[in-house]
Amino acid sequence: MENGTTPKAKKPIYKRIWFWIVVVIVVAVIGSALGGGDEGTSGTSTSTSSTSSSSKIKTAEPKKETATPVSFEQMIKDYLSNGAAADDKYKGKLLEFQGKVSSVTANPIEGTDVTIEAGNFTDNQFEDTEAIVNMNKEMAKQLTSGQTYTFQAKGDGVTMSDGWVMSLEFNNGVVK
Repeated sequence: MENGTTPKAKKPIYKRIWFWIVVVIVVAVIGSALGGGDEGTSGTSTSTSSTSSSSKIKTAEPKKETATPVSFEQMIKDYLSNGAAADDKYKGKLLEFQGKVSSVTANPIEGTDVTIEAGNFTDNQFEDTEAIVNMNKEMAKQLTSGQTYTFQAKGDGVTMSDGWVMSLEFNNGVVK
C-alpha cells in the first residue's frame, strides 16, 4: 500500500498446484496401503475357502448345490441364440465340464486363471473359443498344460464380439 496499489489477493489453497499434488500422493499412499492389506487377506481367505470348498464338495455333496454337467458347445450355442437367457441358465450356477488346459497364469486381481481350449464352433478357423477358470493358486499350480481335467466352477458369463463367443468365464473353480 505504500506506493498506492492494493495488495495482491492470495489464491485459495484448493487452487494451488502443490495442494493437488499432495492430495494425489496421500490418496495413492492410502490406496496402496488398503489395497495391499486387502490383497493379502483376500488371498489367504481365498485359499482357505477354496480348500474348504473342495472338502465340502467331497464330504457334503448331497447338502450342497450339485454341479450341472455342461459342454462348451452347448453353452456357446445358448449364448449365441439368447445371451440373457443363457446368463440365467449358467451365470452363478455350479457347472461341471471337461477340458484340456492350454495355460495357467496369475490373475492380477485374485487367484489364478486356467485357460482351457473350448474349441471352434464358427465357420472361421481363427475364431477359437477358450474357457477361463479362475481358481485357487495352490490348486492351479498342480495342473499341467496339455492335460485334460474335469472342473467344477460357477459360470461368470462370456466375452462376445460380433457373434463370436471369445471366452467362457468361470470362477471358484476346483478340479474334480
